[in-house]
Amino acid sequence: MTVYLSSFKIQGGQEYGSAPLSQVGRSAGGEGVQWHYLYIPQDVFERMAGDTLAELARACAPALQNLLQSEEFQDLPLFVNLGQSDEEVATVDSLIDPEILNALPSRYRRAADQAVMLYRFFENKEGMNYAPVFTALLGSIDELAKGFLVRRLQPEMPVTVEDQKAWFAPSLGGVDRESEDYYRKLAQNLKRTLVFNNGLSLIGLLRSCLDYALNDTTKIGGVFEAIQTQLRFQGGRKLLETVTRINDFRNTYIAHQEQELRDKNLAKQELKIWIEALHRIGK
Repeated sequence: MTVYLSSFKIQGGQEYGSAPLSQVGRSAGGEGVQWHYLYIPQDVFERMAGDTLAELARACAPALQNLLQSEEFQDLPLFVNLGQSDEEVATVDSLIDPEILNALPSRYRRAADQAVMLYRFFENKEGMNYAPVFTALLGSIDELAKGFLVRRLQPEMPVTVEDQKAWFAPSLGGVDRESEDYYRKLAQNLKRTLVFNNGLSLIGLLRSCLDYALNDTTKIGGVFEAIQTQLRFQGGRKLLETVTRINDFRNTYIAHQEQELRDKNLAKQELKIWIEALHRIGK
């Protein structure tokens, strides 16, 4: 049986591919299996006239030879750990507790693996900005934050449209004008999340809801009453601390990039926090 492992090179840009070859070799061997690496430059793909994988492989063969003869080919993500022993790879992959990684659903595990792989790719290079390491995790973090709020608050939401309108717009009498604007925007974002499934800055929304439930003594009805009853639980303060840390880090280094993330040790420390949070928030 012939199996192709491929990566696609965008002209003038990034290479996209499968897991590193060292991992594939350890996990997908077997008698009678022939592995072929298929390197597909964009310009070759665009000129391709045939419609079979074998024809594509033949057309791309010269580009593969040029790649293998270049000095930098082992810097490409697909070739990370190539030639290393199992023990060396185990050391490289020891950044995150294996029990936590194995407990993640497959889509979050893939995001975690990509983030760790990119961190390892950057860590021995000078002057790198580590922000892209966390980009792989942003979608998963927000998805989990949304799921957490939906599981706890949606069952409390009224059924009819009119009752929902009132629930998301409770009376804010007695609240000062600055706080009134904050609570109104928070309720609107919760409505977008729970009703229309298009909430904004979801990890920040989770942080705001946890903070209101655990630290805010302002009494407001509607959705805010549900927040206070449903988001007070054992371990809630620890979760608030973690979510606040992730949200602040995201805003400073990743989303708005107020500062460049060039501290390798800080990136490593926060990467562990983010991946462990995938496990905690998803429980």
